[in-house]
Amino acid sequence: MCAAVLIAVSCASTSAAIPTDPPRPTVRPTIAVQPGHGIEGMTSPTANRTSMGPCEPAAPPLGAIPPGPPAWCLPLDAGVSTARSSANGWVDAFDGGFDHARFPTTYRVFEAARSSTVTLTRHFVHNGHWMVDVAGTGALPDEYEGDRRDTLLATHWGGGLVRPDRTFRFADGRLSVEFEVAAGMLAYHDGWPEIVVTTAAAPTGLDADPIHAIGIFGGAPSVGLRLYTDRTALSSAYDAGGRIFELSSERSEGATTSFGGAPASAALAAAFRLCAPAEPDTACRDRFRVEFTSDSVTLWANGTLYFEASGLPAAKRLPTALTNGEVYVYFASWAYLGRAATERFHWGRIAINP
Repeated sequence: MCAAVLIAVSCASTSAAIPTDPPRPTVRPTIAVQPGHGIEGMTSPTANRTSMGPCEPAAPPLGAIPPGPPAWCLPLDAGVSTARSSANGWVDAFDGGFDHARFPTTYRVFEAARSSTVTLTRHFVHNGHWMVDVAGTGALPDEYEGDRRDTLLATHWGGGLVRPDRTFRFADGRLSVEFEVAAGMLAYHDGWPEIVVTTAAAPTGLDADPIHAIGIFGGAPSVGLRLYTDRTALSSAYDAGGRIFELSSERSEGATTSFGGAPASAALAAAFRLCAPAEPDTACRDRFRVEFTSDSVTLWANGTLYFEASGLPAAKRLPTALTNGEVYVYFASWAYLGRAATERFHWGRIAINP
């Protein structure tokens, strides 16, 4: 897997401008959908749907159940919110019974948020959970693929993001984010889910990190967590001056407590599941909870403490703009797609300060 390579190269501080967005694909007629045809073995009527087009690429995504086509090959139902919003909290089980529906207006969706080769993404709600298809066009002529030179080019990493259309605050010095996601999908070329907490209402146009979703919020105080297919957890934080910390099983940044972050023991290996390419996402759609404080990041996987870095020194603590201000919480589906491919990310219930 390339995850280990990505972790290694991400430990170097980088700064580069976001590549200019390439031209959008030419819109082509949406394929006809027969009555009763759904996706991934599901069936449903197709009334009241709107076109998604174009339908390229059309091959089944990695991580999907064949012969299910990519999201842009089928029309979308209108989305209706199932979220419960409180004064400083949010819970959404996506349990409205929708089949292939748009995200409702209670969310902000950022499609194809960055990359010159990841040019097409689509978020949609389906059958009690939500998914994101991410398409890559492959390595460009005379460019590299699969080594450190890709990091310098910053071309092959990208994806899409979604967030509730509102802000939240740390409560008693702590922000909690719960999410269900199939992170251990062995079908992926290289892809990972990522949580980003930031003061930015949208990508800033400055690139703090050319690889990960958190990097598109350069200049804004941000903290995040990502989960690689090899079950490695990594957390990083940035402010206007650059990277504050990068925490993993191999990097503690001076924390007084440093635990886990990789399946190094039988207990941790059992907490975070993997599913083979032929298995459905339900075989590895796990429930996670991450908590951020000014001097700690803690992650649970299916109720088991999986990763902790706490007691960070003063120079490595989160800025007060995050811990005392209004923040946005993004759920990113990010991938390294250095070859023509589409990957499908499977998410479920999300909650913020539940």
